[in-house]
Parts: sequence; structure tokens; C-alpha cells
Amino acid sequence: MTATAPLGTNAIDAPIDPVTVAVIGAALRAVVGEAGEALRRSAHSPIIREMLDYSCALFDATGQTVSEDANIPALLGSMTYAMPHLLAENPPETIRPGDIFIGNDPYRGCTHTLDIHIFAPVFDGERLVGWVGNLAHHTDIGGTNPGTEGFANQSIYEEGLRFPWVRLMEDGRENTALMRYFENNTRDPVSSMGDIRAQIASARLALRRLDGLIAKYGADRLGDAMAARIEQSERRVRAMLSAVPDGSGRAEGFLDNDGLRDDPVRIAVEVTLAGDRLVVDFTGTDPQLSGGMNASRTATLAAVIFAVKAIFDPEAEQTAGSLRPVEIVLPEGSAVNPAFPAAVSLRHLAAQRITDTIVRAAADFVPGLEVAGSFVGFSSMAAECRHPRTGLTVVMADDLGGGMGGNGRNDGLSGVDPYLGNVGILPMEICERQYPIRILTTEFVPDSGGPGQHRGGLGIRRIYEFLDRADVVFYTEQTRAEFAPWGAAGGRPGQPARLVLEQADGRCTPVMKKRVLVGPGDRMVTETAGGGGWGDPARRDPGDVIRDLREGKVTIEALSGAYGAATSSDVDK
Repeated sequence: MTATAPLGTNAIDAPIDPVTVAVIGAALRAVVGEAGEALRRSAHSPIIREMLDYSCALFDATGQTVSEDANIPALLGSMTYAMPHLLAENPPETIRPGDIFIGNDPYRGCTHTLDIHIFAPVFDGERLVGWVGNLAHHTDIGGTNPGTEGFANQSIYEEGLRFPWVRLMEDGRENTALMRYFENNTRDPVSSMGDIRAQIASARLALRRLDGLIAKYGADRLGDAMAARIEQSERRVRAMLSAVPDGSGRAEGFLDNDGLRDDPVRIAVEVTLAGDRLVVDFTGTDPQLSGGMNASRTATLAAVIFAVKAIFDPEAEQTAGSLRPVEIVLPEGSAVNPAFPAAVSLRHLAAQRITDTIVRAAADFVPGLEVAGSFVGFSSMAAECRHPRTGLTVVMADDLGGGMGGNGRNDGLSGVDPYLGNVGILPMEICERQYPIRILTTEFVPDSGGPGQHRGGLGIRRIYEFLDRADVVFYTEQTRAEFAPWGAAGGRPGQPARLVLEQADGRCTPVMKKRVLVGPGDRMVTETAGGGGWGDPARRDPGDVIRDLREGKVTIEALSGAYGAATSSDVDK
């Protein structure tokens, strides 16, 4: 039996026992959860407090992730890849208690400029023990377009402020000049300042909680537990990989275009498993894009992390150890690893397609991975307009998911933000209170899910009506039928997405990606794609088909073509 030393000391030579590791691990999870809730409740912008576009994490003294609360899977591991850049630009001997660092540069480990990272060191006296961190999506930080993102951006210089890893606070004192500079370069300064201060408050809360753990367990014991958690994660992932027969699969996915021209963009993925080692190779992916839809290196890595986690071990905790068994091959100068100064603000569209393609490739050899394609187009809008009561300039942001693919056991979910997203939909009451935009309807799109033994989930229809002038950027993906969510095992694809601008004078213009000035009475109709169906539609249970009809998921006109005469006669009865 292993002897355990008493807790609460700073120097314990005995190895840490598993129970103590588990107890400290639970405490670390509680810290990131509480810090995340504090950020959500303190934030000004709906994209954080309502749509949950943020993440919090804890790190050891070397910057390795030991616990993460990732509401948005696209952020999984992103802070892990940012930390080495922070430490390289700020050597440990220069870091002091009370420092808080800010960064958002996609070429310094971040994903895109709107995701602002905050990191604060944890000290025990003069000894650096660890780090706390968070990141949050800001609605605007300057740049060419409202909301900063832009499909037609041709360089990072069009994508707003880029913070290198500099001190936002030093010795506990705010860097006033930096804060004023930030405030002066955003279209929505009230929201931006409220959100950045919410991030600071969240980091300070996490620091207080870590101070409490140090007081209880001692810095050495806490560090030992952090190291043990990282090793446990690595062992678990390797065991999960070893439990799957060796194999390899390859797939291709396509973006509708690069944001500037109409040519599709190929993302190629080969996934190879050998023992406890997985290789994800993007060789064959198209060169980097001229527009703003490149996936930054960190965004691509986060997409791979999520896909590996979802396929092989969805219940595992995310630490730096989870990444060690995975080798990722990213061709330099490609759409998944562009060279500076390529634009990357709409990296999420490529990252979503990356995940979908990895799943399709892994299905070639992973038992039980029976799933059709999902909507990965992420229909989005950013509008610069005037607050309906204060008259101040504000920036509204909304993002819509769609249908998930059916699988070998169940129908796909409807109206969700699948894979990397998980962003909540903007509540219409919040929208109409803060912006001169009325949401007329939010509903599922009948027949949008692909028919199958297990149907694809339905897309969303949302209609926005503008009550005042606004400068608006709209975009979506999967508007081309050939790139709509794919069917599997005989299932049929989902319906593609579409955007239509209905102007007050009666003109209607289909759009895929567009920046436009709108006026009172103009409307934007957005329909997201439905998921692909899985399995032969003729094998669908007639009772399920009848339920689909009663619930409005399908129309009677679509039934006979999708499910055959026998099913139609059952419906008639």
C-alpha cells in the first residue's frame, strides 16, 4: 500500500495518490466552470452572455492545459497553442504577480482576431505555479467590415486590431493607454469594453480560487496533481485508440468558394491509425485562399482535436496530454495552414468542413461510425446599426446552425450548431431590444432533412426585418447542391442552404456571401441546410414516417418520392 503524506504542505516527497489527483482534478474543473459562468454573467454582448461563445482553461507553470471548460468545441485546445507564443515573447523571469496578458493574433497561436485571449499567472510567493486563461468572441474590433469578419478580406491587415502578447495589466494596474487604444478602434466600444472587463473579472476569480487550492494542498501537491492529470489523459487517449483496429481512410470536402471567386475549395484528409498513434494528414488540400475563409493553423488543430475526441473518446477531459498521441500534417501555404499575411477571419467555415471531412474519412475503418453529413455552413450576419434607444453605434451578430446527419441508430438533430459550433441562437427579444432589427419568424424548414431509414435533421428558417439603415455582412455555406450534407448508406442528401434579400421595393436577390446597405422594410430570409439521411429511405418505419408528417418535418408531397408507394398508402390509411 502506498503511503500518503499529509495535505496542506508545500513540499511532499511521496508520490501523489490517485484519490488526491481526482479530488484536485474535480476542484480544477469547478474553477473553470465558475470562471466561465462569471464571464457569461458579466459580459455585455449577447454573443457571449446569450450565445455562449467563450471558453476558460487552467494551465501548469509551463503552459500545458490541465483543465478546460470549452462551451464552443472550435476553441478546444486553442489556448494550448497560444501559450507557447506568450511564453516565448514574455520569458518567465519577466512575469510578475498581478500581470494579465492579452493576445488575439492568428499568427501568434490564436484562431482569428475576434477571439481575444486573456492569461494571468498564478504565483505562490515568488514562484510561478500555473496560469488561468479565457477567451471570448468580441462583436467587433475594427477592420474593413462590420463585425470585423469578411469573406472578401485579402489579408490579415483588413481584420481589425492584432494584439501581440502584451500586458493588459501590470502589477495589478490596468494599462490605460492600451485600453483606450482598443476602445478607439472598435465600432461598438461600449460592448467591447464591457466584454474585456468581464474577461478580466473572470480571470481574477480563477486566480482567487487557485490561491485557495494552493493554501489547501500546497503548490507542490497542486503541481503534482496537474502533471498526473496530463499523463492520465494521454494514457486514456492511447488506450482508446488501441481499442480500435488499425486502419486508414481518406475523404474530400469542399467549400462553395473562396469568398472572392466561384471556384470550389478542396479540403483533403487522410486519417491513419496504427496502435496508439493517429495521423491526420491534409496533403492534397488546395493552396491558401485569396479571400478570408482560410483556416488558421490553430483553428485547424482545434478542429482535429474535436474530431478525434468525438470519434474515439467523447467523455474524456481535455488536457495537453490528449494531444500527444495525434500527429497532424499541415501543408504550409494551404487553406488549412496559410502563410502570413493571409486573411483568416471566417476560418470557422473551413474548420467546420474539416471536421465533417475527418468524420467521413474515419468512417472507412472505425466500427460504429455510421453518420451522414451535417450542415457546416454556419449562416451568419453582422450588422452595424444604431441602438434603438440610445442612438449609439452597435454591432449585432447572429449565427444559425442547421440539421445534423442521421446515423445508424437515430435521426439527426434539427436546428443545432453541429460539430465545432454549439453557439446558441440569438433570442429575438434580446435582438429587438438592443438593435433596430425585428425577427419575424424562426422555424424549422420542412423537407430539408435528407430522407433515409434515419432522417437528417431539419434546417432553420429565420427572417430578419430591418427597422433602420444598417451596414450588413451576410454569409453562409453549402448553398450548392453538390456540397450539401451528404447521405450515407443509401440515404439522400439534405437540402442546401440559401439566403435571399427581400428589399422593401419588392426586389428579391439570392445571395451567398454579401455586404450590403439595407434600409427600413428590407428583409433577409435565411434557410440553413438539413442533415443528410442515413440508410435506404424505403426501410424507414412507417410509423416514423407518419409521425414526421404529423410533426411537420415532411410534407405529403414529398413522401411518395422519398419513401415509395407502400409508405404512401400507409399514410393514406
